[in-house]
Amino acid sequence: MSENLDATSAAKPQGKGMAITGFVLAVVGLVLCSWIAVIAAAAIVLGGSPWIMYLWLVMCIVSIILSVMGMSKLKKTGGKRGIGIAGMVVGIVATVYSLILTLGLGAAAAASGDMSDQMKDALQKEMQKELDKM
Repeated sequence: MSENLDATSAAKPQGKGMAITGFVLAVVGLVLCSWIAVIAAAAIVLGGSPWIMYLWLVMCIVSIILSVMGMSKLKKTGGKRGIGIAGMVVGIVATVYSLILTLGLGAAAAASGDMSDQMKDALQKEMQKELDKM
């Protein structure tokens, strides 16, 4: 009887769990990416860094990797690869979108740092002028 169980488990396609996990991560990455960008922008405005966007970008890349691994295992074991293909496509779109937002927020953070330094210098010069007048 155990030989029958081994034969049926060997014929069962493997990798579906990885493909589904990759697909779910990709959809979550795409749907919530704009909200994460808003949170990262708020962190930048408050003087922090957009670290959450980097984490989000890594999650989108992991979704692609899991989808491709699941798709590969499903191909080897004879399963249907549709969910893996969908996860890979959505993961690529989510990764590109996250990358664009991450680069944009990084540039905004760098520009805001430069502007605040310039504003501090201008403020100090003006204060020094006023003190010299007195």
